[in-house]
Amino acid sequence: MIIKERELSRHIRPSDYPELAVRMCDISTGAGADGMIVVRQDPALEMVFFNCDGSRAPMCGNGIRCFAHFCKREGIATEDSYSVKTLAGDMVVEVTCREPFRVKINMGKPLFSSDDIKVDFKGENYLLRNLTLDDGTDIEINSLFMGTIHTVVFMDNLESADIPKLGEEICNHPVFKEKTNVNFVKVVDHETLEVKTYERGVGMTLACGTGACASVLVANMQGRCGKQADVLLKLGKLSISIAEDGNVYMEGPSVRILDGKFY
Repeated sequence: MIIKERELSRHIRPSDYPELAVRMCDISTGAGADGMIVVRQDPALEMVFFNCDGSRAPMCGNGIRCFAHFCKREGIATEDSYSVKTLAGDMVVEVTCREPFRVKINMGKPLFSSDDIKVDFKGENYLLRNLTLDDGTDIEINSLFMGTIHTVVFMDNLESADIPKLGEEICNHPVFKEKTNVNFVKVVDHETLEVKTYERGVGMTLACGTGACASVLVANMQGRCGKQADVLLKLGKLSISIAEDGNVYMEGPSVRILDGKFY
């Protein structure tokens, strides 16, 4: 769900955006969405993203593709390549196809320090850990910052595992001071991953762009896939590539499903 800040400013203050996000994203009394995006144009083009629970997230991979599509359709961004300001840094957008709309985003480089992930682990550049669950079992996790905080869990039984329950428990585990997105990954082959994501502030989601990037990054670091891989999601596919300089690129579609007014 995307709104121009210039239109919002006539009716609502920025401090009220979190409450507005909750109301607009409500599936029963609002439009129903995982998040709300505010298009800020002054002093620079910026994507301001809120989860459906009203919390602000630094970045959203799916959101920035929708943001780019909206800006192209509304004439806000007339070039096919431009920069978008986010809390996770400036993201470079490149429109690769106008109809059907596809866009490639330079998502920047991953971060691996404990400070970036907001955990108490010390002295490690790459966080591969065993996490003890409520039932006493240990699960291997891989955590990093890729646009936002992500944890990657490799599984062979995505179909039979209770992903929503596991995702909620890992997301809210006390080791993560600011919670974490949780990506459950099945390696299909060396060029293909299947991913299901539990998002902090949202719950289970149909797709997560930053999560797809995080999943390919960790899989590549562990030799499970190459530097370029397709990520299969519930409603489609994203193409993720890791450049020699460490920057991660995400390419995928955006589809407009409705325009409307919220009262």
